[in-house]
Amino acid sequence: MKKRLFPLLLALLFTLSACGGAGSGDASSASAAAGDMSMDTNGWAESADTADGGSADFSAVRQNAKLILRADLTLETQDFDAASADLEKLTAETGGYIESSSLSGDKGSRSAYYTLRIPQEKFETFYAQLGDRAHVVYSSRSSEDITEQYTDIETRLATLQTKHERLLALLDQAGKMEDIISLENALADCEYEIDSLTGSKRHYDDLVGFSTFSVTLDEVQTLTATPEGSGFGAQLTQAAQAKRARAPPMRPMRERTNPAVRMASSYPSSLALLYRWPRRIRAQR
Repeated sequence: MKKRLFPLLLALLFTLSACGGAGSGDASSASAAAGDMSMDTNGWAESADTADGGSADFSAVRQNAKLILRADLTLETQDFDAASADLEKLTAETGGYIESSSLSGDKGSRSAYYTLRIPQEKFETFYAQLGDRAHVVYSSRSSEDITEQYTDIETRLATLQTKHERLLALLDQAGKMEDIISLENALADCEYEIDSLTGSKRHYDDLVGFSTFSVTLDEVQTLTATPEGSGFGAQLTQAAQAKRARAPPMRPMRERTNPAVRMASSYPSSLALLYRWPRRIRAQR
């Protein structure tokens, strides 16, 4: 039995080495492809709105990449009960669900905090509908490209599955107790790695399949004034106005000039005065 098992073990080692090399090559190719894809998708978070305030369509990009989409919004309402009920109803109608929610404050100044999970294909629609249902005072959205990580997990899982099958085949042919124990230990380690990677892959599938919305709903008596429109241009206008409001008042030019510069600038006129003074004395004589 030992003579029969030894060639099989050698064959297993060569097979696993070949699988590992192939897996590395596939991962490198996947990484290069993911790098090319990231060049096409990195601009999504920075230019999510067009200049005229309309939303761009990124559905074609999402079909070719594993993107985790997130949005963060702060909403105001003067009818808190109706707005919160409408938000929960809209979430259900879109096919999403409430991952968590909390409520704070007294009536008249309440705030609700929601973490909503919305199907990725409904991201744009839900994002726009929130703006139609309540007064938006802040909004942002972003994307994270995990194509490279996801492809790497798939490659490693395929290699481990092959290794698992080879170990099972060797275990069926093993006769000595020490060989059986060694192979069972190797199988346990392999199965642990498979379970861990499968859990990571399932977690990524959930994050990609359902985008995450962090929504704050505030009850107010008077709605906060915001610039017209909600596009990228309006956000720039709002940021510029806030910067001007925080800037200190401008001082006169003479006050802002360095003292050394003021002294140097007055030096020529002082020389001219000293030059003219003796001439005036001689003229009086």
